[in-house]
Amino acid sequence: MLRFAYKFKPVEICEALRKLFGLPNVHLNNANVVAQSLQWHEAGLDFADAFHLANSQNHTHFYTFDEKFIKRAKGLTTCEVQQP
Repeated sequence: MLRFAYKFKPVEICEALRKLFGLPNVHLNNANVVAQSLQWHEAGLDFADAFHLANSQNHTHFYTFDEKFIKRAKGLTTCEVQQP
């Protein structure tokens, strides 16, 4: 929504989210997953794709029909992103 409707760049979105998540009254269930998602989003992955991939680190495969995601995720993790 922020990228497409408001034309924010991934770096701007991640910077704002880091500030929000750094507030003393904000608590994340899995800060490591969120941090990895933000890093991958800045590197070119869609945030939702990055978040799902970060949550899949205990798995060997992640299946998607999104060919761009498959190409962008290559080499980021040991969880292989591929088509079903």
